[in-house]
Amino acid sequence: MTGNPALDVQQFGQSLWYDNIRRRLLQDGTLRRLIEEDGVLGVTSNPTIFQKAIGLSDDYDQQIATMLDMDAATIYERLALDDIRAALDMLRPVYDRTGGRDGYVSLEVSPLLADDTATTVSEAKRLFAALGRPNAMIKIPATSAGIPAIEEAIAAGININVTLIFGMKQYEQVAQAYIRGLERFSAAGGDVSQVASVASFFLSRIDTLVDKMLDNNIRAAQGRDLARVAFNNKLKGKTAIANARLAYRRFRTLFYGERFAELRAQGAAVQRLLWASTGTKNPAYPDTLYVDSLIGRDTVNTVPPDTLAAFRDHGRAQPTLEDGLDEAEQQMALLGEVNIDPEQIAERLQGDGVESFVDSFRALLDQVDAKCAVLQTGVIRQQEVWIGSHGPAVEAALRDLEAQNLSARLWARDGTLWRDHPVISKAISRALGWLDPLAEIDFERLKRLQESMKAGIRDVVVLAMGGSGQPSDVVSGAFPQQPGFPRLRVLNTTDPDQIAALESSLDLERTLFVAASKSGTTFETRALLDYFYEKTGRRGAQFIAITTPGSPLEGLARERGFREVFPDSADTLGSYSALGYVGWVPAALAGLDLRRLRAAFDRMLRACGVHVALKDDPGLSLGIVMGVIASRGQDKLSVFTSPSIAPFAEWIEHLIAESTGKEGRSLLPVTGATVGRPHDYATDRLIVYVRVDSDQNDELDGGVAALQQAGHPVVTLRIQDSYALMGEYLRWMLAAAVTARLMSVNPFDVSQINESRQQAERLMAGLEAGDGLPTGEPVLQSDGAAIYAPPPLVRVFREMSAHQGMDAERVQGLLAAQLNGTNAGDFIALLAYLPRSEAVHSALHEFRRRLRHATRRAITLSYGPEYLHNTGQLYKGSGRNGVFIILTADKAQPLPIPGRRLDFAGAEMAQALADYAVLQAHGYRVLRLHFSEVGQGLALLQSAADLVMERRV
Repeated sequence: MTGNPALDVQQFGQSLWYDNIRRRLLQDGTLRRLIEEDGVLGVTSNPTIFQKAIGLSDDYDQQIATMLDMDAATIYERLALDDIRAALDMLRPVYDRTGGRDGYVSLEVSPLLADDTATTVSEAKRLFAALGRPNAMIKIPATSAGIPAIEEAIAAGININVTLIFGMKQYEQVAQAYIRGLERFSAAGGDVSQVASVASFFLSRIDTLVDKMLDNNIRAAQGRDLARVAFNNKLKGKTAIANARLAYRRFRTLFYGERFAELRAQGAAVQRLLWASTGTKNPAYPDTLYVDSLIGRDTVNTVPPDTLAAFRDHGRAQPTLEDGLDEAEQQMALLGEVNIDPEQIAERLQGDGVESFVDSFRALLDQVDAKCAVLQTGVIRQQEVWIGSHGPAVEAALRDLEAQNLSARLWARDGTLWRDHPVISKAISRALGWLDPLAEIDFERLKRLQESMKAGIRDVVVLAMGGSGQPSDVVSGAFPQQPGFPRLRVLNTTDPDQIAALESSLDLERTLFVAASKSGTTFETRALLDYFYEKTGRRGAQFIAITTPGSPLEGLARERGFREVFPDSADTLGSYSALGYVGWVPAALAGLDLRRLRAAFDRMLRACGVHVALKDDPGLSLGIVMGVIASRGQDKLSVFTSPSIAPFAEWIEHLIAESTGKEGRSLLPVTGATVGRPHDYATDRLIVYVRVDSDQNDELDGGVAALQQAGHPVVTLRIQDSYALMGEYLRWMLAAAVTARLMSVNPFDVSQINESRQQAERLMAGLEAGDGLPTGEPVLQSDGAAIYAPPPLVRVFREMSAHQGMDAERVQGLLAAQLNGTNAGDFIALLAYLPRSEAVHSALHEFRRRLRHATRRAITLSYGPEYLHNTGQLYKGSGRNGVFIILTADKAQPLPIPGRRLDFAGAEMAQALADYAVLQAHGYRVLRLHFSEVGQGLALLQSAADLVMERRV
């Protein structure tokens, strides 16, 4: 005895075959080591094994890439034949050494032919000839159509592995078919010593079904017949082994009796019994149960990788197969007493087995198709991932989510991926319309709309907030103005100075306005719509609406005679709406090539199909990386993009923030910042870099590379041009949904977005009624600025500023103390209720850059009130690690809102005060800094940054 049970079983006449095949096993020496060190004497394969090998690895990608013009069945067969031939050659020395007893590798005839005898036979002959090796075996199922096919194949001199045997009747038919086939082959002058066959008796599936039936009996008898319960319990876990032992007894009679004597004299080999399905399904049973208990002469045990490892580690190599034959007979007899018929079980399991193999084969072909799509699109190859020590955790998550059928469940709109509660999961299912976003898009209508833009329209202004407006920002910022088409502008604010600045740049008579609101009740959108409706002389023909059918906005649009009303889907929310009309209408109005955009979307959709393995799925794999890393504490996502697509980063920010910021958890997206240096970052970052290949990216490339070299995890997504963004929407939506899944939050629950909105509505109602706004008393005023803060914070930061040598009697000093008082893991959010002019934006970015350098904190910049519709969810829903600085200022011109006693300046201030109040109510660290003049206030911020940097030096 060698001490290795996997080798030692050979002394008792048993061979171990390996129930697994994969190209990497053949190429990296694994199979050779199993043959040489663990005594593996053969290999079996099936469609499920090949499905996992092809779909869940990149072993075959290079070869598949050369066959993309072929159908999936042809590609699979070529891959399988190559693997089987390589394994056959590796096992040929075993075949020669054992005189043809072992050294076989099995390849299955298509399970789709299980009921077709003639075609099964012709396929068996074709595949055996194609393999061209004497140690090849062809697998044929023991179905009623398979039995005559087995006989015909044996009669033709083909080695056959008979599969799906579950009962004695089926086994008897298989054995007799083998004997008849050999007799015919001999009569035709064939050398029967060159033909081999095994009869594969399946095990664990028998116990799984029988135990389930016994459990049903136990439940029926529970509480009424304890003896009956005990009797059924006693029978569990014993049927498969009893069945196998009785089959072996019959084997001995058949092949060592008179019937086979003449063939044996001619050198014919017995048809060995092969124990299949030997991995235990019930964790209560020993993991080597079906190996330890069935060791005997003239048998093969085909073991999956885990079972082989377990047997090698703690298995028992002893001749056990003929133990307890009396008990085996008794076990089968006792099943009848509990109304379980073993032959009925066998028929049922065989039918289920055929169906399972058919499903696996079809899934295999789907997997090959999906792999082809992935390789044809090339998207996954443009995704480079460097995640360092997070690699094992990501790999584990990939395996776990594959086992949970994540992709299939997602594309089936299974809301239980996020919540088990039936009401909540159903609501989630109704929010997954973005998985089929083009179903309701009328492209012919969009083309007509696009053509009409050439008739003298100079500007298109989109009036929208949050997810309804962000795609327009992407179009206007990521694409140059198209020849012959209007400029696309976006107004997503109530800031009167910004509204006035935009208005002054418009030729109102040559401007088309697009009001987009999913609910049709968004305050800001309606106020802007009414304002410009009056300014255009109430000309409804200058307006387009995008809204959910039946919404108040649709009714208003019909009433005012709008030029167009586009019905956006009701089953997408927030930023997930980007692939609906809110994304396509602005693209059409701006004159973009709609066919090219659609091709980019289709390319990504093919790469992310339901049958694509998670590791190959550009969206789901990105989401798994983000979700795993965020769950491990690196919960700040820095997104950098090539300059030409900078606005796309803001859409990503909105999507990730509203998807993950809730229940005290978040993955904080940080966008629009410079790359900086590695020492500007703490260890809480994941970097994602969306790189346009045609852009000049030297500075970004170098900066991101430096961050990676410093140890920060980095994902680089390379895209061809701005048109690819239509596909990137889908990639990121998939990623956000899966990230939320791994963070255990519901990505479609944005209830906290409404907190500040509702508070703002109350304040605005007060203004309408003639009340003032509750601005409160500033805790400090100086330099044309006033600072507002909850009293507890004021005391803490005055003490801190005094300790740090700062001037707490100046606004800069108190602000600097607040910023210097952050802790590891904190972030700082600048919430600007200011006009988004180039000067303001540049100054705020410089402030955040210096602040990041001094504090190493994540610094976000959001403009109000627009952020209330997206990132506001994260700000209220995440943990207490945020420091919020709300920036407000006096307005040069308030601008009236038609039909209201409220003006835009009052509305904006009400929204800022509402958010301040809500953040304070949550117990967050929040300050409001109010400037009498914007320019002076921005200079004050730089002064505060100086103080922070002085303290940090």
